[in-house]
Amino acid sequence: MSHLQTNIKIVSRGSHLAVIQAKKVGDKIKSVSPETSIEYHTTKTRADLDSTINISEAGEVGLFTKDISKNIINRKYDLAIHSWKDLPVEPSEQTEVIGTLSRGDMRDVVIIKPELINVKSKDCLEILTSSPRRKYNLENILSDLIPLCYDSLRFIDIRGNIETRLNKFISGNSDMIIMAKVAIDRIIESGNESSKNFMRNIMNKNKWIILPLSIFPTAPGQGAIAIEAKKDRTDLKEIMRRINSESTFNAVQKEKSILSSYGGGCHQKIGASVWEAKEIVIDALVGKTEEGLSIQTLSTNQLNTTSKMINVSSESMYPLKDDKKIFKRNNINNIQKIESLQKSLIYLSRKNVLNNCGNIHTSNILWTSGIQCWKYAVKKGNWINGTDDSFGEASGVNIENFISPDVKFYKLSHNQAMSKSFTLIPTYELLLNKKRIQSLSLSKKTHFFWMSPLQFDIAIEYFPEIINKDHSCGFGKTYEHLKTILPNQNKIKCFLSYKHWRVFYQKEKI
Repeated sequence: MSHLQTNIKIVSRGSHLAVIQAKKVGDKIKSVSPETSIEYHTTKTRADLDSTINISEAGEVGLFTKDISKNIINRKYDLAIHSWKDLPVEPSEQTEVIGTLSRGDMRDVVIIKPELINVKSKDCLEILTSSPRRKYNLENILSDLIPLCYDSLRFIDIRGNIETRLNKFISGNSDMIIMAKVAIDRIIESGNESSKNFMRNIMNKNKWIILPLSIFPTAPGQGAIAIEAKKDRTDLKEIMRRINSESTFNAVQKEKSILSSYGGGCHQKIGASVWEAKEIVIDALVGKTEEGLSIQTLSTNQLNTTSKMINVSSESMYPLKDDKKIFKRNNINNIQKIESLQKSLIYLSRKNVLNNCGNIHTSNILWTSGIQCWKYAVKKGNWINGTDDSFGEASGVNIENFISPDVKFYKLSHNQAMSKSFTLIPTYELLLNKKRIQSLSLSKKTHFFWMSPLQFDIAIEYFPEIINKDHSCGFGKTYEHLKTILPNQNKIKCFLSYKHWRVFYQKEKI
């Protein structure tokens, strides 16, 4: 084993965020090697010094990293710390990424001027961003995500560190700015008091929307920190093995490989995100190739299943789209209570809760269970802040840095719903149609997709013999419930949606 270096010189860009990320790496090294001393250094790159460079052009990949890599090659410093999304697939011929920490939030956030909330229509929305990826995808999806009609979008290129860009936004006339959420998170969590207060003030005074990865995948490596070293530094590689997040490292490598297969770097109009939930790897890819081909995929790698599955007939699957629902819904009048809520977080469990909730105050943060619920809420005039993207109410919120600690959490759902995180406000009750469920002949079915814990419990009550069949559901509460009930854990699978379930078992598009 090589001798571990007792003094490590770490270099990063000089921005507040870059310094925070370097310190995170240094602290992690000290946690596993207390005897190691850390020196922190900063430097400016050509892109930092020359504001006339167009950072989105194809020939300018790695502008914020190449100059730093040179100082690693000549051994002036030992480790270089980067936002991994800024790095080319290969940093240089003589260096490599030898490790990373656990990833921060991968998503993008749009920050919106507060006066826009009361506007119903506008000829043109002006958005600050230099990213071709963000420009392309916002043009395609923004109209579905905000309750404001517009004729066109105008994108304004913007440069500078996080604070500089936000200052330009609040002092200028642009309507929106889009950036990586992780940058805001890290400054609020680890920045100096001035920067923390500045960020909190921005988030409190403006509206914001966190874009879901399923429809808005981000730049490969976003949220991850790259630790770069010279290729021959076996001493540093040894300590990196003790702090490296293997799952993050592999995910970023896969994202970079996907983008590389389309021929480019951060100048591409392509977002690629890879993450894991319930031991399943999820890939999202959205964008437009240099040849003009539009691409959009959302897929999973079922880690807990065999690669070859039998083709299941429709007669063996429940539910089918023409199966009649076993519950009837009756409205519960809680409109006055819902309309009285202000400065709270309200979770919309499904789109039908919006049919009996009155007018929700604009000071509330609205979170949805999925994309379809989001779009439905927008059609009813609501500004949505984000979604758990069908991964369960406990998994996708992650907005502690954007809200005050005293915010109360409420959930709009049916009267039998439960939640550990939210206070329930029922907007409807479920009434079981016993004759209908008895007529389903579920004992003849072999493969099931459950939409809720209640649906599963009722089915097991009437057809206990199906408990050893194959059961599937989404990634949220139903999955956790099935794990506590089903005797054979290998009989449980997660899918992104009912449609993905049908496609997986029938090997054809629905």
